[in-house]
Amino acid sequence: MHLATASLAQSSINAAQLWHQLESAESSEEIDQLLQSLWQTQETQELAVDAHADLADQIDAEIASITARMQYLIELHSKAINKLQGWKERLDQTVLYFNECGILTSETIGKHRRITVKENPPTCEVLIDPSLLPEPYRRVETKTVTSADKKAIANAWKQGMPVDGTKVFCKRKVVYSLLPGNNLHSLQANQTLESFSEDKTQSKKRR
Repeated sequence: MHLATASLAQSSINAAQLWHQLESAESSEEIDQLLQSLWQTQETQELAVDAHADLADQIDAEIASITARMQYLIELHSKAINKLQGWKERLDQTVLYFNECGILTSETIGKHRRITVKENPPTCEVLIDPSLLPEPYRRVETKTVTSADKKAIANAWKQGMPVDGTKVFCKRKVVYSLLPGNNLHSLQANQTLESFSEDKTQSKKRR
């Protein structure tokens, strides 16, 4: 059984069943229909509240778990990429070294491949303050950037003074909270950490 549905089953069978149904949904319309079906019967509103909130918390836990695993994989692969880039740089430096020593010419041919040493376009490095350069070799750039002070606009709106050309609005959000004596958050947090730890251990074994 999926870890998420196993976790939800401990607090809400309805939420666990809904999670399973959501995994099988093929469109956003089907997802909306599944979620709205929870609230269609007035007698089951308390169960709908618990299932809906439990599902939201489990989704947050899954996002946190996947994000942690993704960050670990990014770090792991970044190390591998850096190592490979180092190898490539050493390959190039070896050719350049032997070319400077006269062992390799600017074009060396093998049986199937050719290695060519070319010069890049000239690169200029300025060693002094640019203002000390002769005038034909200086370039002065002045940029003016105008941006809206959104905080000031919002404060003016709060005081009943809307600013022409702007629109201030308050977005709504949904807050899910636990009733006293419920430790579902702690349980899900522990399961998230255990899941990440298991993934990390398995990754190390594969290497």
